[in-house]
Amino acid sequence: MDIGEYQLKYYTIMKTFITLALAATIGLASFANASNENTAALSSVKTKNNKVNVYLKEGMGKVKLAILNHDGKTLHSQKVNVKNDIKVPYDLSNLPVGEYQVLVQSNIKENNADYTVYTVETKDEPISYPLMAYVKNLDNEGFKLTVIGLDEPGVEVKIITQKGKTIYKEFIDEPKAFEKVYKLDKIKAEDISVQVKDQQGRVKNLYF
Repeated sequence: MDIGEYQLKYYTIMKTFITLALAATIGLASFANASNENTAALSSVKTKNNKVNVYLKEGMGKVKLAILNHDGKTLHSQKVNVKNDIKVPYDLSNLPVGEYQVLVQSNIKENNADYTVYTVETKDEPISYPLMAYVKNLDNEGFKLTVIGLDEPGVEVKIITQKGKTIYKEFIDEPKAFEKVYKLDKIKAEDISVQVKDQQGRVKNLYF
């Protein structure tokens, strides 16, 4: 074999090696990209009233979760083993109002670890006003209940004895406000109380 043939054979071997190495690199990159897509596809975040719920789906394995502030400082981190679909709740209501990041990182012990970052925003909580409900005694024949200022329709009304026994209960599906007259039979108004509860969970106990 002369020098020219040796150089040609060496060049062919090196070209094949580089091609294989390049193919392996492309395959690894494709796997990493698919893994990133899986992290985003298998996780989601929902926020309401400064509460954050992180949803993780089966198949993610060991996952690292972290809450970071606007400057990237970690405020909280934990690891969870996702065997089934789970929800991980966070309460950010005690933190200053602003933007925060939720980091979801999977494959944390492998070389192809990947992550997804969700941005959430906390806001000032709206002022909660007391439930506005009133009763008026109708000469011990009954009473009139008035409820106003409802943000959502739907009020539960209970008539309760002094011993705490509920003798009547109903649900009134009226928006904003309503009035209703209740008749009393063999019982005096001063022997009962009226409990009103709206859809926001506000409760008011009314006495005569």
